[in-house]
Amino acid sequence: MYQGCRRTAPIFAVVLAAVIFSGCIQSSQEIVIDEEGMALVNFSAIADKSQAGSELTQLSWQVQQLIPELNTNYNSSSRTFEEDYAEYIVYEWTAKKAVPVTDLRGATWKAENGSYEFGLSLDRLFDPDEIVGAAKNEVVMTIILKMPDDIIIANTPFVEGDTASWKITKELLSQNKTVLVARTG
Repeated sequence: MYQGCRRTAPIFAVVLAAVIFSGCIQSSQEIVIDEEGMALVNFSAIADKSQAGSELTQLSWQVQQLIPELNTNYNSSSRTFEEDYAEYIVYEWTAKKAVPVTDLRGATWKAENGSYEFGLSLDRLFDPDEIVGAAKNEVVMTIILKMPDDIIIANTPFVEGDTASWKITKELLSQNKTVLVARTG
């Protein structure tokens, strides 16, 4: 059994910690699942180059050094682009091959009669008493899921065809037993 993907959790934990402490870095994780329950996992982080570009560059370098799996199982790239008179920097890690969905930390997968169900349990990162006011709604990460068929049920309002996305807020990460769920027909 392929164990490399189980180690991807530290990637996201490191970047997630950076995002939490620096509101200038946005990150997203994309999970693309096929009919056999194999998943490609891609991760990206973006920052305004003038506000947090050097922090993101340093974070990217640290992640590459600390997690050797990234050098063997992922392609990494960076690019810059301009939008609305601001320059942004993007770092991306793209999986070289698919792994079983169940190798993803906290993930569940069920395929039955042409229908698919995906679940992802999120670890609690914050004490609920520490997250107050507007901080509750701060988006820490976006998770994008692409299923093998159109999604008919998901616990997010952001569903279009076979794709669902969740905005992961500090409030969600202060709760016990937060599970993201999506089902196809």
